[in-house]
Order: sequence, then structure tokens, then C-alpha cells
Amino acid sequence: MIARVLDRLAARVTAADTVVKVDDTLTLAISAEGDSRVTGSRSRTSHLRVAREGRVGYASTSGDDADELVERAMLSAASGGELDLLLPAPAPLPAVASRTPPAAAADVATLDGLARALFERLQRSGRRVEVWAERAAGSVQVANTRGVHAGYHATLAGVGAVVESIGAGWAPPCRVRTVAAALPELAELESLVSQVELRLLPPLLDSLTLPASPPVCLAPAAVATFLRPLRAALSGYEAWLGNSPLRGRLGEKLFDEKLSLLDDPLAAIRPGSRPLDDDGVISRRVTLIERGRLLSFLADLEVGARALVPSTGHAWRTPYAAPRVGFTNLVVQPGVESRATLLTMMGRGVLVEDLEWGGGPNPLSGTLVLRAPWAYLVEGGVVRGRLDGMLLGGNVFKALGQLAALGNDATWIGAVCAPSLLIEGLTVALKP
Repeated sequence: MIARVLDRLAARVTAADTVVKVDDTLTLAISAEGDSRVTGSRSRTSHLRVAREGRVGYASTSGDDADELVERAMLSAASGGELDLLLPAPAPLPAVASRTPPAAAADVATLDGLARALFERLQRSGRRVEVWAERAAGSVQVANTRGVHAGYHATLAGVGAVVESIGAGWAPPCRVRTVAAALPELAELESLVSQVELRLLPPLLDSLTLPASPPVCLAPAAVATFLRPLRAALSGYEAWLGNSPLRGRLGEKLFDEKLSLLDDPLAAIRPGSRPLDDDGVISRRVTLIERGRLLSFLADLEVGARALVPSTGHAWRTPYAAPRVGFTNLVVQPGVESRATLLTMMGRGVLVEDLEWGGGPNPLSGTLVLRAPWAYLVEGGVVRGRLDGMLLGGNVFKALGQLAALGNDATWIGAVCAPSLLIEGLTVALKP
């Protein structure tokens, strides 16, 4: 498909690139009654971008008709936006582990074994447990009219569960999961079980008053959600040319010096690991914030061309859409304090194990009010009980300038690796 498309475009365009993505996904789900359901899907999507007479057009297809794909891209370019697009030349690919053979070969029996192992460990009286296991195996091929023709294979595998309390001791649904390019090991299953037990064990506190702005410790899963406005402010058009509150402030110290942040497509066997992006640009680690100082934004070729900056290798192609800028593996550098030390440092405060994303009128501003279904009162370093219906509010950018401490418990939550954060200046509210 790639060769046919580029051959048909050779004399008709200034530049063109194409990406072909193949994916084979197998999912096994176990119901609360212990019944299993298996679903599978296979997809092959071809993306084409052309530059002609200073305008850029796009097309995607799941079929094999090269002529149709070319003509639709050319038609798009006729009315497309003006852009001086320079495609990359061939370059050596860095070594990065984005695939594991056991994950690629995982079949129904393998997934069933993983899911049932987790299912059995989570079952208790007064619980309703549902479990899933999934693996995806595929490939990405990128080529352009400057001679790039490269690709890589990738896998993803994961297990997860939803645990609901029934009868006495009601609690909100507890959702846990682990995802990587490798099949989960026993230790990871046990970690999920421990997360569930730690969330459900403390008793529910019926009546309680808290100060409006107590110390708050965000566990890694909560941190991954809390950082979403920061991620939006650091990437793409909004960062370089749009409405990001960080725009134009590269080089400034904007956050607490304990905060360092990088994006790492070369991390081994993580969900975003890859040797090159969907523009054909070679992957590299990008330090975004170092000791509180803002050092870089993320860009793809198109944003880079508009902002007159180099691409950082963060282009993604999704079906039937223009290229977009996105993170690969976001890493928050850990601190030195243990979880126990963080809780002791709080005095009387709140531990938040997870947050539900709700955004706001303008999440890019950083001002949010998020539901915290798994929040706990901490006194003297000890978790006293669970707080029902808590809302966490504040401004993400301001809060990241008031970090009391960072934990040494950096944990991968999908494609985000984050430690616990002890933060001042957030507000909490409990439903009446």
C-alpha cells in the first residue's frame, strides 16, 4: 500500500507522507457470576498527508484502494490550510523495546488465566467483582517522499477490575488496572489486589468537619488525573501559539523546584514507547520542566512549521483526523519521602487515592473541581477513615508551585509514571 501510494504521488505533490497502522486486539471479560466473554478485532488503517502548491490535505482509509486514498487527499489539499511543510530525511532509529513476544502471542487461554487469577484474589463476601484482560499486537509503518521508510512492532497487555461493595459497608465502584507492553506478572496482580484492599478497608466516616484547605496527599493514580491541564498546556498549538497559560514563558521558573517532568518515548515496554513518531521524526526524551523551570513544549511537524520551531517527535495519527500532538510516556521525577513520611508530614489532612476527571468550563486554565471517590482522613500519620462525596478544587498550576514534598513511590499508571505529591493550597468540600 505504501509503495503504491507514493508512486502515484511522485509527480503530483511537493511532499507526501503515509502511515499504515495494523492492530489485532483480543479481550476477555469475566462477569460477576464467573462467566467469560471473548471479543476480538482487527484493523488496518492507512493515513496519507500531501502538500501541494503550499496547501496540505489529509485522507485515511481502512481499505486497500490506493487510488481512492490519493484522490481524497488531493481533494483535501485543494482547500487545505497553507503551510510550508518540510518532511524529515532518513535517520537511524534508536533502540526501544515496544513489543514483547509473550504479549504478542497471548491467546484466550493466557488471558483467561490472568483474569481468573485476579478474579479469585479479589472475591470476598459482600463484593461484586468484574475483571478483564486484554492484549493488542500490531505494527506502524511510516514513509515519505524524502526516502523515509521505517517502522516498528508494538504490543499492549493489561488486566483490570471493577469491585463494587454490596449490602452493608457501601463504597463507590473501585476500579484498578495495569497496562504495559508486556504481560502482567504475579507481582502486578498482587499490587492491584492490595490497592483494592487498602481502599476498602478504612471505615466510612459519617460526620466530619475539615478546614477548607487542609494538606492533601495525592497518590500516583490521582496525580495522573490531576496533571491533565498541565499536559494540555505543554503540548501542541495551544502551547506555542494558542491559549496556554504557559505560552511565551520558556526558561522561567514557574513551579516548585521539587518538580521535574519529562516525556520519554524510549522508556522500555511502556504504552507510548516507539522509535519514531507518526511524522517519521526520530523519538527522543524531552525534558519539559526541570527543578520548576519550564524548558520545552511538545510539537509535531505542523505545529513546528507554524511556530518556527523543530518538531519534538510527538505526532500521532488517528483514523479520519488530522495529525495531532500528544505525549508518549510522561514521567514525573520522584522525591525521597516514603508514603508513611508524607502522611506524617500532613498532620491532619486528606489522602486522595484517585480522582474522577470532570474538567471544567476551561480545563486549560488549570482551575478544576474534581470528584474524589477514594479520599481518606489522615491524623498523626494514620488513615482514620474514608470520606464520602469529597470534591477537590483549586488551580493545578498554582498547586504545583506549592509542593510540600514528593514521594519515592513512582508508579506507572498507563503511560504516566508519577509519585505521590503532598500539596498545599487545594480546597476540599464534603457533601452534606
